Amino acid sequence: MLSVLQGVGPVCSKKVRQALEQILERVIRGEAEPEDQIAYAMSPEERQRAVEARVRQAYLEQLHQNRRPSREPVTVEVESRTREIRREPTTVEWIDRDHAWVQSQRGGRYQVTEHACTCPDFVYRRSRNPELAQEGCRHMQALRLAREEVRERRRQAMRIARMRTQQATASIVVNQTHEENHPTFAQIDWTVEAERDRVLDIWCRNRAWDGVFISRDDAAWETLKDLARQEWEYRYENVLGGTGNTFGVEIEVQFENSWSRDMALRDLYNEGLTTGTQIRGYHSGDGQGFWKPERDGSLGTYGVEFVSPVLNDDPESWKQIERVTEILRHHGAYVDDHCGGHIHLGIAPLDHRTYSWQRLAQIGVGYEKQLYRVGGANSDQYRSTGRPGQHRGSHYAKPLPRGLSFNGNITAAEARRRISNGSRYTIFNTTNIDRTSGRPAIEFRYPNGILDHRQIQAQIQVANAILHQAAVIRNGSPQSEFTPRFSEENKHARLTDHLTPEAEEKNFREFLDVLANPQDRLAATWLWLRGRS
Repeated sequence: MLSVLQGVGPVCSKKVRQALEQILERVIRGEAEPEDQIAYAMSPEERQRAVEARVRQAYLEQLHQNRRPSREPVTVEVESRTREIRREPTTVEWIDRDHAWVQSQRGGRYQVTEHACTCPDFVYRRSRNPELAQEGCRHMQALRLAREEVRERRRQAMRIARMRTQQATASIVVNQTHEENHPTFAQIDWTVEAERDRVLDIWCRNRAWDGVFISRDDAAWETLKDLARQEWEYRYENVLGGTGNTFGVEIEVQFENSWSRDMALRDLYNEGLTTGTQIRGYHSGDGQGFWKPERDGSLGTYGVEFVSPVLNDDPESWKQIERVTEILRHHGAYVDDHCGGHIHLGIAPLDHRTYSWQRLAQIGVGYEKQLYRVGGANSDQYRSTGRPGQHRGSHYAKPLPRGLSFNGNITAAEARRRISNGSRYTIFNTTNIDRTSGRPAIEFRYPNGILDHRQIQAQIQVANAILHQAAVIRNGSPQSEFTPRFSEENKHARLTDHLTPEAEEKNFREFLDVLANPQDRLAATWLWLRGRS
């Protein structure tokens, strides 16, 4: 593990022992690095998990740093003054990030870097002259041209992707403008199937499949990752596909002391976001239409859970989330492993159709590991250090039950009961749906707590997409092959499964094919790059 973290080969046990003894001495004196002091205070189990996470992250960073500029050979034309043809096609095939095989149409095959080549021209002539060495041989020039060709291809692909996204967004705005007179889930009796299907048609138009299978298109996947590495653009309307389904969030935070907590509560009240400055009991029913600061026993002395009112996909709701998180950050609120960022979505897209709940459960078991990774995103840490976050664990967000199945002619209520298995701490919490009158909601519990409004929006967008896709995918849909049956366990990625990085990436790309549209794929990938399960 130490050799991987250090980025070198095996280290003899004597040197390892000496290094650890030196670290231990500094810890005892209180002079060690903060992360070593924290590790010293951990339990053996916590320390083991932390070490494994660091090793895994170091390994993945090495893979990323050594990634080839192109998986496929690139052919460029290079001037040849010693041959009959002035411009000769030359093929570059990368070995790793810095090394490549270069072969001209009529010449040999040489190993090349930016600064050296194994061809006779460089070895016996140019390498002995600093100016000629810097200029390089024609094979080195071919490598430079090929590298620039790959960069230009990526730039072009990103321009096209941005254009498509802008066109898709513009299309959504136009469609939703034309559909202002069409009902949404907020306006209809969504227990009536015909009315509900009319609203789902809006989703199918606004989030139509673009014909791309990310699991099979390497170029599309690389372009998507490049876009997802950029900052999230926070939007104030037309975020969730135009169906008008309601949502809510729970933002759990910690404060250093009662004074900073009380100042945050005062400012939220002064902004008109809450009805008072007092902390309410857990999930109290009063204060409808306002944010509610509530006690939660899992958060400790100064922790508070802020529960939103019922929100809509409109500027007012998104501005509220932005302002609440801004006030909390201003007064020193922070999140730790005790804090969740739960999302509530109205069940109108699914309602009483058992097969929709079955599809939701199939997505859950098929891509469970990806949901924890997406939920573990830490955009603040990624923004400042480039390192992804780590999921806080499954104690308050349990995996779906093993052996889950919907055999027989069961009702939607029974399907919901099986999904949560009687526990409100399951990643898809359905326990309150059949106890609630009016407009019940399903709770997505897998996201960690965060105080970045942009990440909160991305999490809501992904959860909303999962819910709607579970409602509209049919057995004949192109996306149906990516929702594996409960019996197809070889296609599942459960939380406790040990996957290679390649297998985990493959599974996530198949999850993107369930979402099947550029906007929601981008949101999921943005979170996936910033998290670990």
